[in-house]
Amino acid sequence: MKQYEILDNHKINNYLSEWKANHKFIEMGQLRRIKIHAARLIDTIDDKKSVSPALHQLIEASLVLETIDSKILAVYLKRPPAIIRSEFQSIRRILGECERNSISFY
Repeated sequence: MKQYEILDNHKINNYLSEWKANHKFIEMGQLRRIKIHAARLIDTIDDKKSVSPALHQLIEASLVLETIDSKILAVYLKRPPAIIRSEFQSIRRILGECERNSISFY
């Protein structure tokens, strides 16, 4: 493992440790609300059901952790950062299609 990879892993682990320390527990109500918001967002933009369960999980995780950093989400979701970035690209593509089709998000 190279030094920059060790530093990146240390930075990510520090972020997750700080996040866990600051959020000793997430109330079940808060987690339920996050999942409901993610589901409503996906239902609003996804009329063709093109959002896979992996994308749904990524949206929920980014809402829970309040970040879109691919390295942090990769550690949290136990997936490679490259896959997280490609999934974000898929989400951007879906949002772009919805915008072109002038679907209201609200």
